[in-house]
Amino acid sequence: MSKAKDKLLLEVYKDLAQPSVWEIGKILQGITKVGRFAFAGFDYLAMKQDRWQKFLEIIGTKVDEENLIDAQPQIVGPIIESMVYTDVESLIGEMFAELLARSIDKTNQDKAHPAFPQIIRQLSHDEAVILFLLKKKVYKVDQKWDLIGNRSENMKTIKEEFPLDKLNYPDNLWIYMEHLNNLALAGTWKTQNDIPLYDNKSYTEGSGALQVSYPSGKQTGGIVKSERRLTDFGRLFANACVPDDYKVESQP
Repeated sequence: MSKAKDKLLLEVYKDLAQPSVWEIGKILQGITKVGRFAFAGFDYLAMKQDRWQKFLEIIGTKVDEENLIDAQPQIVGPIIESMVYTDVESLIGEMFAELLARSIDKTNQDKAHPAFPQIIRQLSHDEAVILFLLKKKVYKVDQKWDLIGNRSENMKTIKEEFPLDKLNYPDNLWIYMEHLNNLALAGTWKTQNDIPLYDNKSYTEGSGALQVSYPSGKQTGGIVKSERRLTDFGRLFANACVPDDYKVESQP
């Protein structure tokens, strides 16, 4: 993989010479005391060759040397800028690595959509975890609502298959799903018509073997059955950017 790695390093250095990345370097070099506090949790990837080396070694394991091809500038440029402040070993970092690997692999370059770097940049850790898990399966969710007058109110989740313990902020799952839906990646959709709920009162018709009991007819609410899944575009994104293997766990 040495030739592949050398070629990747050359591409990185060429991109680091571009004005956009160079300006980031100037900003980081000129930070004041306030800046040091503001950026205390950042690793200046663009200024640390060892971290670039590690990032490129990860990519090198994903592409066969004979399949290497020049990367698309509109993909590799945003990835390099994003990796300035992204942990190489994080799930977001893995997504960037997967995408960059696709963009320099002639057998997979068609999967690397130019919009994908910007999409990754908009994801939180929890949203990346959601996409990783949705790539593997669909998760069902049931909700119950009350009928008050002519309106459905008091919607609450009564069954959730998604592993909430994998998220840092599980209470935000519905918000995350809405954001992923806005990005056209995933969503939560009903799988059938609502199941009506009635009060406990009933009446009977017939007699003997033909006697049948019916609910009183007063509906009190309903059950919504849905599933959380990727969109077609989300599946394309997942195949290009989301790794198949990663130890998913909530971060402190």
